[in-house]
Amino acid sequence: MEALLFFFKGIAAGFIVAIPVGPVAMLCIRRTLARNVMAGYATGLGAAIADTLYAIVAAYGISFIADILFNNDFWFRIVGGIILCLMAVRMIFGTPRESKTQDTDKPFGDFASALVITGTNPITVIAFGVIFTSIGVATAGQRYEWAEALIAGVFVGSSAWWAFLAGIAAICRRSVGTISLTWINRVSAAVILGCGVLILLAAIAPESQFGTLIAFPEPS
Repeated sequence: MEALLFFFKGIAAGFIVAIPVGPVAMLCIRRTLARNVMAGYATGLGAAIADTLYAIVAAYGISFIADILFNNDFWFRIVGGIILCLMAVRMIFGTPRESKTQDTDKPFGDFASALVITGTNPITVIAFGVIFTSIGVATAGQRYEWAEALIAGVFVGSSAWWAFLAGIAAICRRSVGTISLTWINRVSAAVILGCGVLILLAAIAPESQFGTLIAFPEPS
């Protein structure tokens, strides 16, 4: 019964962490509108896997992984920021509607890109730590069955959010014309480029106000 409670709380935690609108959400919506719902969900699934990996670190309190994340925070941000900027530039100069002949070739690329973008944001593990403490599951690491149930719940919750988001975008896809898709593409590119630039600025100038705001705190 306790494991089941941890599972449901994990679903809530995974859902909450996945909800904030960011570059992966914009990619999920854009790819669903431009291609199909599977492209959008593959993108979300990559983020869900990355969230689950960070949930494992938070649930078990794996100190050596937390140390690696902290010590290499600069490079995580540099890689993530560059990837986001390159994606944005590609979206700006590319066509908003991709040919259907390419649909079957891209799911892994969609998955991998979201996995890398989310995986290079170590602040996620802090978010899980705060949420786990808030909902009373910070002790999950004391028993394997609790931690496993919590982690499984996080994956289910995060995946459910991305399925919902891709599904809503798919429903709207029928009423979206070429002009609307062009503007959606531009807005998505602007948001993703902005996120990439801010992440790079935070890496280059960690002592700045923005850099301090999203800094990855040193493990105690």
